[in-house]
Amino acid sequence: MLKRTVTGVVSAALLICVMLVRGWVFDIAVVLATLFCCYEMQEAFLKASLHPARRTVYGMALLMLPLYLLMGTMGIYVLACAATLVIMLQIALREHPRWLDAVASLNVLISVPIPLFLLYPIIRIQPDILGATLAFSVFVIALFGDTFAYFVGVAIGAHPMAPEISPKKTWEGAAAGLVGSVLGAALYALVLDQSGVAISPFSPLGAAALGLLGGVAGQVGDLTASLIKRHCGIKDFGSIFPGHGGVMDRIDSMLFTLMVVCSYVLLIVERAA
Repeated sequence: MLKRTVTGVVSAALLICVMLVRGWVFDIAVVLATLFCCYEMQEAFLKASLHPARRTVYGMALLMLPLYLLMGTMGIYVLACAATLVIMLQIALREHPRWLDAVASLNVLISVPIPLFLLYPIIRIQPDILGATLAFSVFVIALFGDTFAYFVGVAIGAHPMAPEISPKKTWEGAAAGLVGSVLGAALYALVLDQSGVAISPFSPLGAAALGLLGGVAGQVGDLTASLIKRHCGIKDFGSIFPGHGGVMDRIDSMLFTLMVVCSYVLLIVERAA
């Protein structure tokens, strides 16, 4: 538990620093995180005798930032379409093409590069502090949700949620996780509003609603990662973080929460700007 706590605190501190610095430091950090997650997921699939289009996935991950700088948010659409076409063509032209290899490839693409790509337009919302505030809300929602789910699940969890893929996840923990996401988002909005340091992009009530939706998405992301690990016969995606596993183990729920926050930005924040 001590190792897990220390790792979590250090990771959070580094994350805050990267978001405050922004600029090329943030951009490169996102690219590195994307490559690490792609590597971990593809290595997991290899253990299950699946063979994703590895070089194509890495290539698309590396093209993520240049496409955004060149085309803006339209790069998301171009990246998704181009990557899907190239991957399907590559798998189809193999000597022994298998549909499951295509599924594994597209799963990596949809689960990692495309969601992380969404951080670029969010962090660049003006003024700078507003973009950083919105980006950090993703981690607040996911972190509070994961923390509440873990401790309540360990303490009173009795009804398994998905025993076939994750025996330790319980409905009690899931409910606590949603409460944690809602509470974390509302407190975050309240602190921003009271501090006067940053522009709050949402009211406490609006933040709570965002926390609920983001919390649900985060739990879907966590279950999805558990499904992949169960299928591949592994406990963790990696071991780079002591007590926490790999990069993918740390951000699996955040990736799905990110989709919800990005939708909020597109539908609410940018329209109000």
